[in-house]
Amino acid sequence: MKRKLKVVLVLIALSLTGIIVFQVYWSFNAFKVNKQQFDSDINIVMQRALDSCKKDYFDSIRVVMVKRLSAKGFFIKIDTAHEADTVHKQLSITFGSKLGFLPFQMTSNVYDFYRQKLPRNATRAEVLTEASFYVPQLMGNLVSILGSDDISANMNVLDAFLKAHSNEPSDSVMAHNKIIESGIYEMPPNYRQADSIKLHKYYAAELRKMHPHTRFELVFSTKPIPAKPADPHHADELRYSETNEQPYDYHSFVFVDNTIFDHLYVRAIFRNPQFGILNEMVKVLVLSGLLILFTIFCFYYIIRTIVHQKRLTELKDDFINNMTHELKTPIATITVAIEGLQKYNALNDPEKTQRYLQTSRNELTRLNDLVSKVLNIAAFDNKEISLVKEAIKIDDLLNELISAEKLKTDKEISITYTNKNNIDVIDADRLHFRNVLGNILDNAVKYSTEPVVITIDLTKSGGNAVFSIKDNGIGISQAHIKHIFGKFYRVPAGNVHNVKGTGLGLNYVKYIVEAHGGNVTVKSEVNAGTEFTVTIPLTNG
Repeated sequence: MKRKLKVVLVLIALSLTGIIVFQVYWSFNAFKVNKQQFDSDINIVMQRALDSCKKDYFDSIRVVMVKRLSAKGFFIKIDTAHEADTVHKQLSITFGSKLGFLPFQMTSNVYDFYRQKLPRNATRAEVLTEASFYVPQLMGNLVSILGSDDISANMNVLDAFLKAHSNEPSDSVMAHNKIIESGIYEMPPNYRQADSIKLHKYYAAELRKMHPHTRFELVFSTKPIPAKPADPHHADELRYSETNEQPYDYHSFVFVDNTIFDHLYVRAIFRNPQFGILNEMVKVLVLSGLLILFTIFCFYYIIRTIVHQKRLTELKDDFINNMTHELKTPIATITVAIEGLQKYNALNDPEKTQRYLQTSRNELTRLNDLVSKVLNIAAFDNKEISLVKEAIKIDDLLNELISAEKLKTDKEISITYTNKNNIDVIDADRLHFRNVLGNILDNAVKYSTEPVVITIDLTKSGGNAVFSIKDNGIGISQAHIKHIFGKFYRVPAGNVHNVKGTGLGLNYVKYIVEAHGGNVTVKSEVNAGTEFTVTIPLTNG
């Protein structure tokens, strides 16, 4: 049995180890797959964020150009160039200011196409602005005339600046706020910070849609940013991620030729992306952990059941061995008594005959008690026990038990009984309750060395009668106390080798006391004695 149990334990341990290793391996690979997907997604997010910035950039251009083209002093004239062409009328468009003007030609169909894209009450300035985004020549003309106005209006400042900064490229003046104010070439104050805020806002919004629990930072530079070393075996690969480098040219209204301004490069960097990825995997990881815990619990329950069955089998084997001995002893004694009556002419000796008959009677009574115990336990398992309660004179019952116990043993014994609250009667089943107290007294005598000293105290607590039965026996270790009320369980007797029993007595005691609505507890120390406390409800309060 022990060998089989070891084999089962080894197999369960191997199975559990395999399940845990598989779950860990699966979780690690799932993390790697999610990490690869994450590295791909953050580039998609960057492209979407840049598209949103580009849209904002062009929307701002539309606002500025419409405002400039609609301003006082700026004019837009549209004439039909060829009246005979009724299908594709050529429009001659002239726009300018007091500083100059530029002509542009466009068919009426093209003009109407862009006008229809706008609300019905759209102005000429709005139609031309919309068309300029799709007709490069028109955009170039509009920027040229508006830029000329800006430069002419600030010529004095420009000349002074060029003289003061003759060693600098002339194109740098276009980005200087003190030269051209509120013009289409103007770079906004702190434009890099503004660009960072705008792109960060759009990138964060898009990232939340895919990976809501991930933190990042944006890095801007006027020169290409070197990427981290692409080493697949590097330890940082799973802890560090970044997007591809992307150009960023959407600086407010500056749209004429961005190559003359700072050309920015941007990259999103994730220092600890694993936290966000694990946060997204938390449900799967929790379910995986719960599965492992459930499997561990199942294996634990199986092992616990096997060990319990093994222990129960051992207890039953001990019970059978003890019961066989207990049954053989009275049978052998009765057989010897009968043989003495038959062979040794005991029938002619009334005194000897009476002694042999009394011995046989005592052994039959003992045999009957053993059979009754076994039958009672079988009845308990089938829940067939029924109590016949009656008013019992408690002093009479205990005095009777004390006298019987003294007659059953050859040990020097002293039993003291005190009814401290003068309880007269209790309501209980006489047979079973007598057996309860008798079992406890019998154990106290069996597990005590001479002289045996037993103290029985009866007190009243609330509506209960409390019996305290204390002996000076060998005691019970703490390791065994929690098991003594189990079926078939027998506490090892230590140096007392002549103590026999079935392991059913205290199980019977607990069952009967609880059937009466009471409880039984025990306190004990090795070599210092044991105290059983039985509590039984009183019907008379």
